[in-house]
Amino acid sequence: MSSRSIKSFPQEIIVEILLRLPVKSLCRSRSVCKLWLALINDPHFIASHLRHTKTHKLILASHSLYSVNYEATPIDEELVALELDFPLKSVPRNAPVQIFGSCNGLLCIKSVPEAFFLFNPATGESRRVPEFQLTTLNHSCIHGFGYCEVTDDYKVVKVIVPSIVCVFSLRTGSWRRVKDCHYLYPYCASGTPLNGAIHWVLTRPGDGVVNVVVAAFDLAEEVFTDISLPEALREISLPEALRDFGLSSLATGVLGGCLCVLHHHGGLSREFWVMKEYGVVESWTKVLIQQPYHVLRPLCILKNCKMLLAMNGQHLVLCDRRDGSCKDFMVVNMPLLFDADVYVESLVSPKYRYRNQDLLMEGNNQ
Repeated sequence: MSSRSIKSFPQEIIVEILLRLPVKSLCRSRSVCKLWLALINDPHFIASHLRHTKTHKLILASHSLYSVNYEATPIDEELVALELDFPLKSVPRNAPVQIFGSCNGLLCIKSVPEAFFLFNPATGESRRVPEFQLTTLNHSCIHGFGYCEVTDDYKVVKVIVPSIVCVFSLRTGSWRRVKDCHYLYPYCASGTPLNGAIHWVLTRPGDGVVNVVVAAFDLAEEVFTDISLPEALREISLPEALRDFGLSSLATGVLGGCLCVLHHHGGLSREFWVMKEYGVVESWTKVLIQQPYHVLRPLCILKNCKMLLAMNGQHLVLCDRRDGSCKDFMVVNMPLLFDADVYVESLVSPKYRYRNQDLLMEGNNQ
């Protein structure tokens, strides 16, 4: 089609057509004409496309990153893990690539020590997050990444245990320290984004008792609130917490839009908890599975009451929600040891363009 014939189409029809195209096709379509370039790069179009998109993929992280299109092939057939280009891929590495959050098509990854990037695996765009350090401290850190709809901003959160909280705003491109928290032992290094907050399992000091809670950091208010664990996991004495749970025995996750808590008591587990109504403690529900695990990450819900889970950093399984029966999920070219997450293919750029121009101007003036 010529540029003239394209311009003769009503723009609303062009928009409706483009909204239904996959990300790779839209990236190529930017070169058709200036009109399409401006349209596809428009923040409102990007947000609309994100609402329309239905393409979700697995991301597997080992010493490289791999993408798996689990929706394109029947679940009883083999899938192929495709290796991705990602920031600092060519740098020799002794440690695996880590994923600290997946949100609206953006991943927060650490590809070498202290090198954090926001990365869109669908477009290949990336942005390095500047380092934030307090040189006088040498404590453990936990991280999280999520989207704040109130301010139309993506944020990286760093908690220097036990108390210091720092937030990197993609809108302003800078770090700032916010109100301190008062937690002790971090049970997991990576937080789970859900409902405008990032969630970790942390502990609060008490009178001879360690209170284990889900700590939710609200990305709009930038403060923590506690969500009680299922009754079976509450109020554990300090010796028991250190002996039976350890620093990596409790973690958060998301399954079907619901908050999960995952655990093991120094051995193998066959259950995890799902909060069916967010923030309602009474809605914690135990989910039983037949295959035991040390480390579990729930990934997504598929058709026919199937759950896709990553177990023990070694394999993926399909689990039937009705009876807990499990079956290996076959993926070719998958690394031997890996972490896993799910991302949606989107046009959202780590060089983010904001829908609200007032917010953009405010950010530039800070």
